[in-house]
This record gives sequence, C-alpha cells and structure tokens, in this order.
Amino acid sequence: MKTKRSRAKLILALLLGAGLVLSGCGKEKGEKGETGAAGTSSGNSGSLAYMTDSPPTTGTQGTVYSYTPTIVNTANDNLSFSLLNQPSWMSVDNSTGVISGTPAADVVGTTATNLLYMLKGTQHIYAPPPFSLTVSTLEIIATGIGGGLGSSHVCALDNSSEKVKCWGLNSSGQLGLGHTNNLGDASGEMGSNLAYIDLGTARTATAITAGSSHTCVLLDNSEVKCWGNNNYGQLGQGSTSNLGDGSGEMGDNLAAIDLGSGRTATTNFAGQNHTCALLDNSDVKCWGNNNYGQLGQGSTSNLGDGSGEMGDNLAAIDLGSGRSATTISAGYGHTCALLDNSVLKCWGYNNKGQLGLGHTDNLGNGSSEMGDNLAAIDLGSGRTATDITTGGEHTCALLDNASVKCWGSGGSGQLGYGNTNNIGDGSGEMGDNLTVVDLGTGRTATAISAGSSHTCALLDNSAVKCWGWYGFGSLGQGSTDNLGDGSSEMGDNLTAVDLGTGRTATAISVGQYHTCALLDNSAVKCWGWNSSGQLGQGITSSLGDASGEMGDNLPAIDL
Repeated sequence: MKTKRSRAKLILALLLGAGLVLSGCGKEKGEKGETGAAGTSSGNSGSLAYMTDSPPTTGTQGTVYSYTPTIVNTANDNLSFSLLNQPSWMSVDNSTGVISGTPAADVVGTTATNLLYMLKGTQHIYAPPPFSLTVSTLEIIATGIGGGLGSSHVCALDNSSEKVKCWGLNSSGQLGLGHTNNLGDASGEMGSNLAYIDLGTARTATAITAGSSHTCVLLDNSEVKCWGNNNYGQLGQGSTSNLGDGSGEMGDNLAAIDLGSGRTATTNFAGQNHTCALLDNSDVKCWGNNNYGQLGQGSTSNLGDGSGEMGDNLAAIDLGSGRSATTISAGYGHTCALLDNSVLKCWGYNNKGQLGLGHTDNLGNGSSEMGDNLAAIDLGSGRTATDITTGGEHTCALLDNASVKCWGSGGSGQLGYGNTNNIGDGSGEMGDNLTVVDLGTGRTATAISAGSSHTCALLDNSAVKCWGWYGFGSLGQGSTDNLGDGSSEMGDNLTAVDLGTGRTATAISVGQYHTCALLDNSAVKCWGWNSSGQLGQGITSSLGDASGEMGDNLPAIDL
C-alpha cells in the first residue's frame, strides 16, 4: 500500500518532466485489483503502454481545442486517463483520453503550464512529459481575390504564433504544403490535421495575401515569399515554375523575393496573376502578368518570369513628383495605390471604367502614362481616401468621412447604386456626381473588400453587409438574388449578414465568389462558393445560398 507521502513523490517526479512508466504489485488503497508502482522505466516502445504523439501546445479563442491520444497498449490493459493542472475551460474523458474545450476571449494570451497527461492501468501508470498550452486568436487575413477562375483558397494568420494555414483549391501548390491535393473539402482535413506552412527556419509571418492561384507572405524580417501558380512570374523568382506543389520547395528552400539592394517590404498584395509590394521607402514594385499595364511600367511585358528582371532591375512605379504610397491593392487586371497625400491613383485594365477616370482606356501599358501624367481619381469636393479595394472589374474606396464610393463594372449591382450601370467610364460620373453607397440610416464603414462581382463592408456597428452578384451564396442572405442592382435594395433594406447569435465581425475578406469574416470571438466563418473546400467545412456544397444555412447553423471553421 502506498502512503500519501509516496504518492506526493510520484506527482513531484511527474512535475520534473520525466516520461515514466510505473509498475509493481502492491494494491492501491481503495482501488480493487489495481497495483501500485514499485519501479520506473522510460515511456517508449519498451513500456506496457505509451503515447506515440502529444497534445497540441496552442489553442485558439472561439475554436474547439481537441486532442485524441494515439496509444500503444502492449499489455492490453484497461486504461483510464487523467489530466492535471488543466485550465478551467478544458476537460478530459477519463475512459477515452480525449481532451476538449473551447477557450473564450478572457484567456487569450494566457499559458497553462505543467499540464500532466496520465495513463493509468491495473499494472502501470504512464505519464509523458508535462506540456504547456497557449491560447491565441487566429486572424483571417486573405482569401483568393476576385477576377479570375480558380480564386478558391483561403489563408489565415495566427496573430500570436504568427503561423499560417491555407485551405481550399491547391492545383498549383497555393496551399504551400508540397502537394496539389485540395484541403477542406473532406472530413478530417481541418483543425490540427491541417499543417502550418513552413516559412523557413525561425521565420514567422506578419501579413499574408492570396491571389487567384498563388499566395504571398510578409515575413517577420520584412522579406516577401510567394508560392503557387507562376505562369506569369507572379512569384518573382525569375522563372515560370510553380512552387509549393512538390516536396522540398518550401521553408529555407523557398527564396525570398529580391526587392532591390537594401530594400524590404512593409506590405504586399496579390492580384489575380500579379503581385505588388509596398517597400520600406514607400515605393511600389509589381511583377507578374502585365497584359493590361497593371505593373505600371509603360509596357505589356511580364516581369519576374525571366532572369535579371527583379531586384534593382525592377523599377519602382512612378507615382508622380515627390509622391509615395501608403497602401496598395491589386485586382484582376488593375492596380491602385493610396498616396501619401491621401489621393488615389489606379492603372491597368479599364474596360468598365474601374480606373475611375471617365474613359475606358488602359493606362500603364504605354509610355508617358504614369507619374504626373496619371490623374488622381476625383472622389468629390474635399474628399480623400483612407483605404482601397480592387475587385474583378470594379474598385471601391473608403473615404475620410467613413463613407464608401464604388466605380467600374456594375452589371451585378456590385457598385451598390440600385442599378446595373458601369460608372467611371464616361465623363461627369465621378467626383460629387458619384454618390456614396447607402449602408443604412446613420451607418458608416470601417473596412471594405471586393470580389469578382460582389462587395462587402464592415460597418461601424460591426455588422457586415454585402451586395452584388449572389451566385453560390456569396452575399450570405440565404437566396440567389443579386442585391444592389435594383431600387430599394440598399440602405436599411439591405439586411446584415447573420453571423450567429450575439456575434459581430472584426474583419472581412472577399474572394472570387466567397466571403469570410473574422468574428468578435476570433472564430472564422466563410460562405458562398465551395467547389474546392474553401469554406473549410469538409464538404464541397455552397453555403449561404439557401435558407437555414447562416447564423448559428453555419459552423465556425476548425482551425
């Protein structure tokens, strides 16, 4: 019979971190038929029972934490499980060993230490080394941006560990996992089964952006790495070979993009098939597809697809005398920059007036079209921009008074003006003649995001409203009717997206035909097109296009 003192010594030994198997032949008080521990051996394949894995060391606010142990039980002993020192939100099933729980907002940033996971049988007790568990939030940063076919993947950045996960379409390796299998379209592919992307030794991410079929990340050392489709040189490696679709291509083997001598990036943005970076000196450089002049170099030649085209050989875009940029956005075939004087300039594809200059001529594809010769967009008397989003063939700006204006293609109501007219392609359509989007009585916007043919705004009350093309449920209204293309569909008549009981949003991101929101509890919900599993639900059925699919019925993504 063991004494209280001997049991105390046992617990102390476990706290010291040894992986132990304890076995013997003395009976434990009060436990018929069980034997106490008279000796120890290491917890490995020579033990009577042992674990072949270990619990995750990170949890995410608002997301279920779950761990099912993998046990080798060579003695076929009856095992029971216990967990010592666990946080109050966590529980363990004594018969199966499953650990589960959902951390709330009040524990974000906390670390539980010396969690002791124990297996107890009739002949032995096993205890692997104690572990720690840190709770963080997971931010949704980017979805596949509008315009081209294949914009069907989503990425998230954990703002605590600064690690990245991606899911959905993976035909070109855009998930960065060394294969081309889609993920998120079948059960068992999300949560702890979805691997973090290898960004390199000791490297983490500070921002991430997704294009049509490629993904780019801004690293903690201010370098940029891209992977996925590279048909046009959008990965900036001087070739057209895809990266991230085969083994040995990620991590330290994936070179950072050469931005020029001594130059680093402060942000980057991926369009359909081109990529742009805002540099540490506030210059802008773009590379990849250039068929419309979206790289702003006065030509239509792709850049980044051949040797000697990057680094110091890639010129910064001429934004005008003495002008620099504060933010950028890249769409299907056009690019926009918000300048240091709060004015907005756009260049590239302009077939629907998405450059907002009163005509349909492409700009940036010929000489003398950039710099001081590229006019700023007229946003109205005294009005400037604070943010910009570029969709398939339309553009929206968040103004200094928190209102929203949109221009370009309006065929599906994505401009939000109650009609299907293109705007910005003819004279007299911009400036004071371009009204603000009606978001509802007293409502303003804090963020905007545009997809191929729909637009979403995060409102000042943390609600989300979306308008435009409703294919596949991208507007989250449980129907397939376009909104914003007819009278009386905007303003108070436009219902906010149902995110669940008591839930609001802190960020939004719009893909080609899908939409994602980061909720106030740090959970992520996505709806719309789901052909490749980009909604992260283990299915390929669209969500948000039929009644009863949103709100509490739409699960948060298991990250």
